[in-house]
Amino acid sequence: MIALEELYPRWDWQYTTTQVDGQSEYDLFGMAINEDSEGTPIEKAMFMWYPDGENLPRDEGVAEYAKKTDMHYDQRPYTRYWNGSVLFLKVLLMFFTACDVRMINFMVELSILLVIIWLMTKKGLDRFLVPFIATMIFVNPFTMAISVKYSAEYIPMLLAIIVILLFGDRIDKIIGGWNIFFAIVGAITAFLSMMSFPGITLGIPLLMLIWVHDEKNVIKTVVVNSIYWVGAYAVAWSMKWLIGTIVTDYNFLEDAISQIFGYHSEGSVSILVERIMRNLWPIYNPVYVLFFLCVVLITVVVSVKQSKSRSTSDEFSFDAIIGYGLLILMPLAIIIGMGNGYAYVHFYMAHRHFAIAVGASLCVVSYVVRTIISKTTVRH
Repeated sequence: MIALEELYPRWDWQYTTTQVDGQSEYDLFGMAINEDSEGTPIEKAMFMWYPDGENLPRDEGVAEYAKKTDMHYDQRPYTRYWNGSVLFLKVLLMFFTACDVRMINFMVELSILLVIIWLMTKKGLDRFLVPFIATMIFVNPFTMAISVKYSAEYIPMLLAIIVILLFGDRIDKIIGGWNIFFAIVGAITAFLSMMSFPGITLGIPLLMLIWVHDEKNVIKTVVVNSIYWVGAYAVAWSMKWLIGTIVTDYNFLEDAISQIFGYHSEGSVSILVERIMRNLWPIYNPVYVLFFLCVVLITVVVSVKQSKSRSTSDEFSFDAIIGYGLLILMPLAIIIGMGNGYAYVHFYMAHRHFAIAVGASLCVVSYVVRTIISKTTVRH
């Protein structure tokens, strides 16, 4: 598989949205198949060693190590992330090939996505199907399937939505239930991901929760649950550095902090606009723009039709508009917070956060149309 691919493969070479982070992907495969690292299990879990062939690119180094050649391999640590997805990858690679893992990703992710659509229809949320499907298309499910790294954030997002749809009524009855839920999702995201586009496990489940609650208390839902998600994400991530520093002789905290400052010091503040535009660029092309315009038109038509068929009228509320507006701005906040070193260089991953803005903006269109039609219907 590695021999047939380039380091940053795309399944459609014209579109950055189809690109996989091959170097990080092969890091994960290297960690999963590495049998030569030394130390206790907890030390191995902290350092996350991968075999690094001397003078070889990352993909070729992992490929050569997989062949079990006699050449020398250095052990390189990947200390900053938990890389929890390696737990699953290790088990899968005991029974399947790397290509099998991709196909399993595709089958599992598509199945969960179809279940979500079925549950939305069953629970009377069909009026939100257009924004949801459009959001998923901008995330790009096919690219998710061919990447273990991307799936480590995409699958938790899908499962979080499943929990909202299946157990939302029970969580509603728990005091602070949703705060706890989003804290758990944030912590799981930090454990599994290698920081591709972690914000989708917050923004897209928030959209679903807003729909389940019939667009009530939107601002509070977005702000409070975001605080819990960010807090748990930060704590879970930093626990790796703290535990690693305590149980080993290596200063994980110093390494992580220096990397954070490095990401934010690369380039000046003046390139902030360029950073944002660089992340918009992958979806700023005729096909995506035309698709978005078509989806806006479909949203208007569907909203008009469903507003006329509903027995209750929709009242205009600034709470919903402002709440959705916060979700539209969320990708910008994430890209600014990530710093130049990450969001500028890794725009081919980070741009997927704008899928949240796509879904939220379509909801604004739908909400405005529905309230206008409701008022017109009441007058007549």
